[in-house]
Amino acid sequence: MSLPTFNSLVTLPHYVVLDATGPDALSFLQGQFSNDLQTLGNTQASFGVYCAANGRMLASALLWQNDAQTISLLVHQSLAEPLLKRLRMFVLRAKVTLSQRDATVYGAYADTPTAVTDTLAVLHPDEASVLVQAPSSADTPRWWMITSASPSVAPDTSIEAQQRWDAQTLQQGVAHIELATQDLFIPQTLNMELINAISFSKGCFPGQEVVARSHYRGTIRRRSALFSIAATEVDAEALLPAQDIFGTDVDNQPIGRIVNSALMSDRYYLLAEVLLDEWGSEQSYHLQRSNGPQLQRESLPYDITQQRDNKRPKL
Repeated sequence: MSLPTFNSLVTLPHYVVLDATGPDALSFLQGQFSNDLQTLGNTQASFGVYCAANGRMLASALLWQNDAQTISLLVHQSLAEPLLKRLRMFVLRAKVTLSQRDATVYGAYADTPTAVTDTLAVLHPDEASVLVQAPSSADTPRWWMITSASPSVAPDTSIEAQQRWDAQTLQQGVAHIELATQDLFIPQTLNMELINAISFSKGCFPGQEVVARSHYRGTIRRRSALFSIAATEVDAEALLPAQDIFGTDVDNQPIGRIVNSALMSDRYYLLAEVLLDEWGSEQSYHLQRSNGPQLQRESLPYDITQQRDNKRPKL
C-alpha cells in the first residue's frame, strides 16, 4: 500500500502508545490480550481487549507489531499507568520491557477515499513515525499517526476537532474502555467480536473462559447501540461514561449505561449498552430519568442483533 497524503491533522492527547519490547514481547501479549497477534505480521493492526478473570474488560487497545521485537498498543490515556502496572505484574521471567512511548498521537484525514475493509493497515513511513488505518467511512478515510517528529501539516489542537474524531470513531461502532468504565462490561457487550477484537481459537487469555462461555453456550443478551441527541437538549455531564440510560416502561429504572460519547456538528453521538430483547421492540431510550431527554437511534456499519456462528473450533 502506498503512503497516503493528508489534508488535515488533529491532535489526540487523550490517547497514548505503550510498547512491549524484547524477544518475548509477542508471546507475552499473546497470552494477555484477546486478539491473535501472531496473525498480524508487521503490516496489520487489530483491536483487542484485556480482561479480568471474571471476563470484564480492564482495557481495550489497538495493537500492531512495530518491529521484530516491539508490539505497540494505542490506549486511552487514563489507562496508561494502571495498565502498565498490571501487565508488569505478570512479566515474571519473560524477556519483555513495558513502557510508554514518547510520541504524539494524531488523527489524520487522507486526501483519497479508500475502500472499506475489515483489516487495518500499518505503514512505517520513517523511523520516527507509524501510520495505522482507522475505521472510516469510504468518503472520510482516516489514519492514526504516531510520531516523535513534527508533522508536515499543522495540526488542529481544538477540543472540537478531537471530539469530531471521537464521534466518527463511535459512528464506526468502535468503543473504548477508559478508567471510568473499567470492570463494567464483558467484551461482547461492547461488540468487540463484531470488530474482530476477539479470537476464539488462539488459546488462553485472562477471562477467556467466561468470554468463550458467553459465545458458545448462549445468545448474546447485551450489545452497544449508537444514539445521538442535539447538544441543546442535554448537559454534557449526563453523557459521561458509565452514566445510566432509562426506558419508559419502568419508572426511573436504568436499562443500560453509556460507554462513550462525543460531540460533532451540534449533536452528541454515544454508544450505550442495551438489552437486545428491548432493542427489537418500540422501547425508547432516555437520559437522566424515564421522562428525560430522548435519544435518537442511529445505524452502525454492522448488525448488533446478529449472533455469531457458535461452533467450537476443532482441536
